[in-house]
Amino acid sequence: MAQYGRPTGDKADDGNWSSTDESEGSPIFFSAIDESSASDSDYITGDGSSGDAEVDLELTNGLSDPGVTTGHKLIYRYNTDAGSSSATLTVSLMEGSTVRMQESLDVTGVGSYTTRTYAPTNTTGTISSYDNVFLRIAFTDDDMMDSVYISQAYLEIPNAAAGSDAVPMALNTYQQMRNK
Repeated sequence: MAQYGRPTGDKADDGNWSSTDESEGSPIFFSAIDESSASDSDYITGDGSSGDAEVDLELTNGLSDPGVTTGHKLIYRYNTDAGSSSATLTVSLMEGSTVRMQESLDVTGVGSYTTRTYAPTNTTGTISSYDNVFLRIAFTDDDMMDSVYISQAYLEIPNAAAGSDAVPMALNTYQQMRNK
């Protein structure tokens, strides 16, 4: 089994993002990409015409520390306009100001939604608090003509290891025999 950190709130954006979800005229980013099953009908858009675009999204609190740096995955679904000459999408798992996982991907002229799973061998260092991690999504388009569309993004981590409170079987047997 696995645990999932899905977007639960907007942390920060640089003003170069829009969303199909909004409240009182303001974009809401997290709710457009928080689905457990991908839906391309709602998404966020990073506008490359204004330069670099970056948005930070809060993730689910209460994830149990798996006690390992392996088995962590960033899963995201993206699309770009078909005409770009040089576009890069970077998805990062941040803990405070520290990058724990990061993938930069050439997304030049993708033209249709693609799901990507980034599963490095290890995270960069041990995550000290899963309640302090968040997603950062950045888009750069060198010719400043295109946009990126993100319809889903989340973190997957292993379940926490079973506790070590169990009494070894030999000790249980000894105590049961001794109490007879």
